[in-house]
Amino acid sequence: MKQDRWKLYLKVLWGAVIALLLISLVGAIAGSKFWNTMLAGSVHVITLLAVLTLLLIIVVRLKEWVEAQVGSGADRKDVELQMLQQSMERIEAKVDRIEKILAEVSE
Repeated sequence: MKQDRWKLYLKVLWGAVIALLLISLVGAIAGSKFWNTMLAGSVHVITLLAVLTLLLIIVVRLKEWVEAQVGSGADRKDVELQMLQQSMERIEAKVDRIEKILAEVSE
């Protein structure tokens, strides 16, 4: 859910910036100096937003990768623990058999 939320925020932000750019374009076409300045500012904002979006995507992907690595490490430890437990059960069974044989020999 949280990942969907950041994607929604990015879409809304990009929509607002594109709307700003379109308004600036219409004003620039009309020939107003103010709108030309606003168009240049809009291009600057879009450039910064593109960099921010790329950084955000990289950070989210890196976070997902780290979580996957930690999860696989935990799974690996669980498998190792299970193998050790099975090994202990086999050793206990062998010790029980040895105790049984020694009890019979001592009688």
